[in-house]
Amino acid sequence: MTTYHDSLSHLTAAIHGHPSIVAYKEVQQQLSQLTNFEQKAYQMKRYQQDAQLFQKIAKEQAAVMSENKARELEEILNCQPLIEDYREKMQNASDLIQYITKSIEDQLNKELTDGKS
Repeated sequence: MTTYHDSLSHLTAAIHGHPSIVAYKEVQQQLSQLTNFEQKAYQMKRYQQDAQLFQKIAKEQAAVMSENKARELEEILNCQPLIEDYREKMQNASDLIQYITKSIEDQLNKELTDGKS
């Protein structure tokens, strides 16, 4: 008889070995090696945060400038094929995890409902 921990280990191994997860991890690794990307992504987030801060303290011109700089960096990042590939692989991996989670939830609900009859 398999225990909860055995089942969890099998499920975790199956998820880690699934082609969509493997593909996501590979493209994530490629992306992490692009230091230029990480710097631009960090700077974009900083500009977005600055824009929000400037809006809160009524510095509209500074907020607009920060928003524009953030958008420029976002456009640069979005146009790179690796980014597009990353998003696609991430969506596939996310879909798999959502499917597994929904299946487990449905099975648990079924077992709980059947047990109360």
